[in-house]
Amino acid sequence: MKTTTLRNLWAAVVVLGLGTGCGNTVQVKGRVTDGEGTQPQAVLAGAAPLGGSGTVAAATQVRASTVGTDGRLTVVAEGKLEAQGRYTLEVPAGEERLVLEAVDASGQVVASALLEAAAEGKAAVAPPMDSETSLEAQVFLRMMVDKPQAETVDMVDVRARINAHMAAAARQGASTEEAFRSRVKALADAARAAQQAELEMYAEAGVQTSQTALFEQELAAAAALNVALEAGGSVEQAYDTFHAELRAAAERVGAKVEEQAQSERAASASFRATVKARLSAEDAQPLVDATLRASAGMEARASGAALSAILSAANAADDVKQQAATASTTLRTQVRASTSAAMAASAFSNFEAGVAGSTNVQASVLGRYLGVNASNQLVVSAALTATLTAAATLNTTLDAAVSSAVSANAVDVSMLATKTAAAYQAYAAAVRTQASVLAVFGTKAAPAAELLVVAEGSFQLGQ
Repeated sequence: MKTTTLRNLWAAVVVLGLGTGCGNTVQVKGRVTDGEGTQPQAVLAGAAPLGGSGTVAAATQVRASTVGTDGRLTVVAEGKLEAQGRYTLEVPAGEERLVLEAVDASGQVVASALLEAAAEGKAAVAPPMDSETSLEAQVFLRMMVDKPQAETVDMVDVRARINAHMAAAARQGASTEEAFRSRVKALADAARAAQQAELEMYAEAGVQTSQTALFEQELAAAAALNVALEAGGSVEQAYDTFHAELRAAAERVGAKVEEQAQSERAASASFRATVKARLSAEDAQPLVDATLRASAGMEARASGAALSAILSAANAADDVKQQAATASTTLRTQVRASTSAAMAASAFSNFEAGVAGSTNVQASVLGRYLGVNASNQLVVSAALTATLTAAATLNTTLDAAVSSAVSANAVDVSMLATKTAAAYQAYAAAVRTQASVLAVFGTKAAPAAELLVVAEGSFQLGQ
């Protein structure tokens, strides 16, 4: 990733624009922090530019760069770091997909962040620069370098998939710069596979869109997240709102909430499989585990939203909808509190039992929606058994897809995305045939089958 330095030229343009009152720029405000560091920022030559303790003291200025289709950076604005790590940049209006970098006196990058857009006519707020934003920027730039010319990358999706736990684990055990870069490369491959699998699943559902179209619809959500994070309120609430707005953005391109959940399952499975295969070394396992838990969080939100949408569309009774909402909230809470991928998987097992009733059908969301009793429970049990068989087949098919598309050194992103999407589509089709088995429940049969799709198809860990 090379930087094209246009500092002198840009400085002249800015001065001329300000002097004549014709400068068509947008003011970007932000701050550099010491947040989420795993080790002191010693600013050693070749050190991973991932922020952390000491970053504010080390940084002297911040620069904004556009990103070429090949990942090359072109500096378009620079500004000095002010008190408490704050900075203000004058960025050309209308720019999108910007990378912000904090650098020290020698010009070495010590932290970075992504800024989706500098829209003309209004000031922009950048996300507080920390270890998490730095990893997001590193992964995004690697994706841009590696992708084929025709492939596009959704910057907002990258931010959604990477969290603070992953950033904290990214440097853990990486004794060399090369080891760290290999981890960034693996995460970039995983994110590309996730984004392509998402599009494949949308296409299977008849939704024709692109990562560019999704990105444009997600800009407002990202901007609101930046403002909320800078304001310093509840981070949990900020991200809950962010993900709700991402769902609304996907709906604007034609994807129903249930279709979004199916796409997220395929995307997350591709993401997990790539990371597990590419980062098999023992010293990388903390990052692998953190990544699996982050992926579980994405699926938990999507599954809960789909569950609510299915029951609302089916005009389910309020007490059934409340039971489903409780199950979804419990899932998100347990996944958020999990300290291992195994704990996250256990949370999904609890969710599946609560929704589909693998241990007590009558007391489950499905059972209460259908009004299951002793006289018709065998019918529901038969549908559940068939669904479990379909889920087992899904796991086997996903493992085969990973074996053919992913190795310790490389991933065929297109192959993995296509095969993963096909596996989930086949699973959903098999489960939906259970509507005929449940025909005794009349118009409730089809929604019941959709509940089974959500309950049993989530968070497949695979091999």
